[in-house]
Amino acid sequence: MAENALSTIKSKESDVYSYGVVLLELITRKKALDPLFVAETDIVEWVRSVWSSTEDINKIADSSLREEFLDSNIMNQAIDVLLVALRCTEKSPSRRPTMRDVVNQLVKRNASIRGKRS
Repeated sequence: MAENALSTIKSKESDVYSYGVVLLELITRKKALDPLFVAETDIVEWVRSVWSSTEDINKIADSSLREEFLDSNIMNQAIDVLLVALRCTEKSPSRRPTMRDVVNQLVKRNASIRGKRS
């Protein structure tokens, strides 16, 4: 989060970072700078910390999604989106995917889910 707050120069990499933050907000239903986060922590740091210690989407996703996660396909799709968001918010801009790659990853995952339902 500090990346966008400290920089007045917009770039493709910062747009990708911002998109990753939006994805995290959608999954967690928390604000980027939610007061529930410990001081000096934002949504990106919080999700990274929880995911690296538990790899449990239920510890990250909003509790209202838990019932949806009874369907393993939906849970796996949420994990895939979470992983895309984490790639988008890599500290090093050069390690982030392009938006084209992000879209391709999301579309590919959605297509594989649809293929399983047919």
